[in-house]
Amino acid sequence: MRLTARIIAVVAAICGIASIATACGNDVATEPRTDSDPVVVEINFSDDSVDPHGTQIDIPLGHSVELDVTADAAGEIHVHTDPAQSAAYGVGTTRISLGAFDIPGQFVVESHTLGKTIVTLEVR
Repeated sequence: MRLTARIIAVVAAICGIASIATACGNDVATEPRTDSDPVVVEINFSDDSVDPHGTQIDIPLGHSVELDVTADAAGEIHVHTDPAQSAAYGVGTTRISLGAFDIPGQFVVESHTLGKTIVTLEVR
């Protein structure tokens, strides 16, 4: 009788561990999140300078990104995505939507006019 009780206890323990391991596996996010507001990056152009300049910004996987550009002269921003994106901005404030980033990686946002990297979007 004791052997049967031990076997039942071992089987129950194995089933319990297997169900916990399976439950833990389900907690891992495998799909991009899309349930939040976009990440807004403020960019300021003044004369021949840009702020920020060379900054890295963390973007959660699946989130949209918008660039809030304030400039004293019209210009264009280039984003190294696949496919690449370019967006013109005017004098004053312009909101540029880059859409959702569903692939992890680093994506450089730059001004070809100034020859400067504005930010690097680190999508994870």
